[in-house]
Amino acid sequence: MRLQAHNLKSQLFKQLFNVSPCFSRFISSKKCYNVLFFGSDGIALSSLKKINDLRKSEKIINQLNIVTANSSKHKTIIEKYAESESIKTLSWPLQGIENAKYDIGLIVAFGHLIKKDLLEKFPLGMVNVHPSLLPRWRGAAPIVHTLLRGDTVTGVSLMKIRADQFDVGEIISQVKVPISKDVKLPELTEELSEIGANMLVQCLRTLPDCLNNAQPQSEDGVTYAKKISKDISEVRWSEMTSTEVYNLYRAIYGVYPLSTKFRDKQIKLFDAFIVSGECTNINNAQIGSLEYCDKRHAIKVLCKDRRYIYFKSLRIVGKRKISATDFYNGYIKNVPSDLRNFVLCQ
Repeated sequence: MRLQAHNLKSQLFKQLFNVSPCFSRFISSKKCYNVLFFGSDGIALSSLKKINDLRKSEKIINQLNIVTANSSKHKTIIEKYAESESIKTLSWPLQGIENAKYDIGLIVAFGHLIKKDLLEKFPLGMVNVHPSLLPRWRGAAPIVHTLLRGDTVTGVSLMKIRADQFDVGEIISQVKVPISKDVKLPELTEELSEIGANMLVQCLRTLPDCLNNAQPQSEDGVTYAKKISKDISEVRWSEMTSTEVYNLYRAIYGVYPLSTKFRDKQIKLFDAFIVSGECTNINNAQIGSLEYCDKRHAIKVLCKDRRYIYFKSLRIVGKRKISATDFYNGYIKNVPSDLRNFVLCQ
């Protein structure tokens, strides 16, 4: 009897006020949302998994579909996961999506601008996960620039999408994350992805209040994280301190190896480290001078601050990767000691 009365009341409300089925869900004591997830690469996968787990375990998500921007014939890891979970996949750009078919859009590592006409199709709008403490590092490569600049604290921002603009929407929530001095791009990316996934879940659990309480971004401290290219990997020894070179190594690890020239040969540098508290080099060695450190079994290169950065393995382009010891034996050992300061990385 109670259930029948509730249904009658709901139907009467619709007739009197002519509300849409979408809006009637919002006034219900139990909210269950239709969600459209936008994500194209592996970084988005942890968020999709957490959202899908929420769909299966709690009565919050009624429907979950995804949008990807894959132009390849081969399925991405996120498309393969969606297929395995019977999640419908839509292709970007979206064609003919109905108004209010989905209540909310979730965006993780998608990389495409959201236009006003699309945004307005979602009654609750769209939410984006951004791996920085906005407004610091707006743009395409926030984690890279976080490490490149040597930031000691980063985080994740959950924000509302603003039409036709990237990374300027109101902040729903933020989580700060300390950065260890040796963490590299893949590890930090994974950590922030997991945090962002949990923040999305919490957002869905607290709809619509979390959206209503969102705050504008500060106009102070705005920085931009532009997309990187291969050119960034070229080390400028005369312009960069040892810490700056190490930060570059950490920032592009797994994307590009550090690159330099040695005797007119292009070489790639791997397994970098610096030694804290090491004294500066006060002899006449030129910046960019390359030597072998027997104690650490590593090649060391003198940087702008007259401190060394070390590499345990190297590769001359066109040849296989070798240890620093093998590099020393093959390319440095036979150079007379009085000429070794002139064996320069340029």
